[in-house]
Amino acid sequence: MTAYEFDDVFDEPDMGGARYAHTMRVWVYNSGFFYIRPTLPSIELLDRVADRLSWEPTSWDQAVFNEELFFPSHPGYDGLLASRRTMDFYLFMNSKVLFKTLRKNTSLSKFKPVIIHVNYHTDKLPRMLAIIEFYVNSKQDALKSFPDGSNF
Repeated sequence: MTAYEFDDVFDEPDMGGARYAHTMRVWVYNSGFFYIRPTLPSIELLDRVADRLSWEPTSWDQAVFNEELFFPSHPGYDGLLASRRTMDFYLFMNSKVLFKTLRKNTSLSKFKPVIIHVNYHTDKLPRMLAIIEFYVNSKQDALKSFPDGSNF
């Protein structure tokens, strides 16, 4: 639901018949993995991100990337014309999808992802090694010993 946008309904009973406000919500893109076509709007996006990061050195690169990508035009600000698409999250997955959902579902566990971004867990190296064992070396129990989340 969060990967492909969703209808978020805010209920404000004091408004009577107009009490339900529908909004389209999208969670931010993780800038650790993406594909960018070399178009003028995407070059402008990256130029804006690089510029902001050069004069806002404490800013988080992922937050700046998403702000520049999503903020609409408004007085005093010209938004970008860059288009965006979300890839199939079973083929281009993150470690949350793999460890919390996919590995527990026998039909989904047959998917062969294109890439797995190990971004939700602090114990990255052992999980990466287990992912290689599971997908490359066909060791079917390689992912079983891990909890869904990280043990800090």
